[in-house]
Amino acid sequence: MPDEASLGVTILGSGGALYAHGRHPSGQLLQIRQHQFLIDCSEGVQFRMADLGISPFPIQQIFITHLHGDHYFGLVSLLSSMILQGRKKPLSIFSPPGLEPIIRMQLEIAGKETGFPLQFVELLTESASYCIFENDDLSVWTLPLQHRIPVSGYLFREKAGQRKMIKEKIEEYGLSIEQIKAVKRGEAVFVKGRKIPAESLSTAPNPPRSFAYCSDTAYLPELAKILRGVDLLYHESTFVQADAAKAKRSMHATAAEAATVARDAHAGKLLLGHFSGKYNDLGPLLEEARAVFPNTFLVEEGKTYFP
Repeated sequence: MPDEASLGVTILGSGGALYAHGRHPSGQLLQIRQHQFLIDCSEGVQFRMADLGISPFPIQQIFITHLHGDHYFGLVSLLSSMILQGRKKPLSIFSPPGLEPIIRMQLEIAGKETGFPLQFVELLTESASYCIFENDDLSVWTLPLQHRIPVSGYLFREKAGQRKMIKEKIEEYGLSIEQIKAVKRGEAVFVKGRKIPAESLSTAPNPPRSFAYCSDTAYLPELAKILRGVDLLYHESTFVQADAAKAKRSMHATAAEAATVARDAHAGKLLLGHFSGKYNDLGPLLEEARAVFPNTFLVEEGKTYFP
């Protein structure tokens, strides 16, 4: 990840339920500072990660949106590989209710015993957005979506970072470890009786970024209020507007509807994905979305996107 970027999302799958036109089902790897999170885990996600040189070992949290197979069928194989490779770090899996018995039954039948703590966290999908995970660097919130079964999107919000030291100033003033820590917190330090402000010794941190993952869902205008000001928004765009009736019946969204959410939320950048297998050419989806929200992109598998 570039030094100037504290948040980036790598696309592991861009298609809908069926593999078509070289597009795999859903999966994304989100990196925020030193943390990596897996969002959805379709069949073969671990192999696409391997092809990209991405190790699953740093991942300590996995977020599953719902229990349609194209969003979690790759979990058991991923967990099996972690077991075979001797993972010891704890792993937490967040999802709507019902996932834990499915996964534990499959592991038990296969005679697999995890050598690491495996925690399942069930989400309240009918409630308003609420915080489900937090550490020193970020917080994760649910997004109330609407699909044919219980579903939850996810909103990742980075916290304000520390100031960045100017290396030359450390040597110039002979700063101690404790003084460096204080400057990073934004505090002034005293050197030979002289008060030196943090601004003279360091630069401001990057502004905190945010990423939202909305898949699968019918068009929900009220989402824009929750997503207000999000830097990077991934929103499913299964259909073109000409197929809006089909989108409504299947409780999916069109590209134009995804763009409307982005526009109304004043998002920074919109990523479209979860494309229906009926489309080989995705140009019309991009054209429709950009007519509503110009800063829109079709996701490409293997590519990493930044705000």
